[in-house]
Amino acid sequence: MPYKHVIGSGRALRHAVAAWRALAPDMELREVDLEAPDGYAALQVLLDGFDPADSGGATAFVATDARFLNFHRLELMGSVRARGIPMPPLVERGAIVGEGVRILDNSWIGAGAVIQPGCRVGFNVVIGPGAIVCAGAGIGQSAWIDAGVTIGREARIGRQATIGMGVCIAHEVEVGTLCVIDRPGRIDADVAPKTFIQTSHAQPIRIFGA
Repeated sequence: MPYKHVIGSGRALRHAVAAWRALAPDMELREVDLEAPDGYAALQVLLDGFDPADSGGATAFVATDARFLNFHRLELMGSVRARGIPMPPLVERGAIVGEGVRILDNSWIGAGAVIQPGCRVGFNVVIGPGAIVCAGAGIGQSAWIDAGVTIGREARIGRQATIGMGVCIAHEVEVGTLCVIDRPGRIDADVAPKTFIQTSHAQPIRIFGA
C-alpha cells in the first residue's frame, strides 16, 4: 500500500496529518516530527534510505510555518525533492479550485479557500483557510497567504512573500519577492521586493543590498 511521509513541526504538522487522513483514510502516514529529540536524524535516515525505484509509490509532504521568510520550509522541501520523492499538493476538503488552475508540488490549499479559474500557484505555497485568490492571479514559489486573505484578479505575489491575515491585495497589484505584509488593510499599489509592511512599524521598511 502506498504511504506518505509527513514532515514538519508543531501545529502545521498536526493539521497536515489530519487533512491528509481526511482525504485518504486508507493511506499510511509516517510522521517525521522535527521538534522531537531525534527529528532531524529521522529525516536524514529517511532521505539517505529512499530509493525511488523501490519506494512502493511513497510520497511526501512538508508542513511548517512561515518563520524565517519561508526559507526553512523551502530548504526542507528541496532536500526531499532532491531524493526523487514525489510531493503532490494538499488541497483540503472544502477548498474550491476553479478550471485551469495549476498547483505545483508541496503546495497547501486550506479548507474553504477559493482559487478562481486561471490562477497559477507555484511550488511550496501555503494558501490558508478561507483565502480568496481571484481569477488569473499568480502566486510565486514558497509564498505564504494567510487565512482569509484576498488576492485580487491578475495580481502577482512574488516568491517567498508572506501576506498576513486581514490583508487584501487589489486587482493587478504586484507584490515583490520576500515581502512581508501583515498590517491589515488594502494594498492598492505595487510593493517593491523585500518590503516589510507590518503593524510593528509606522512606515514600510525596505531592505537594500541583501
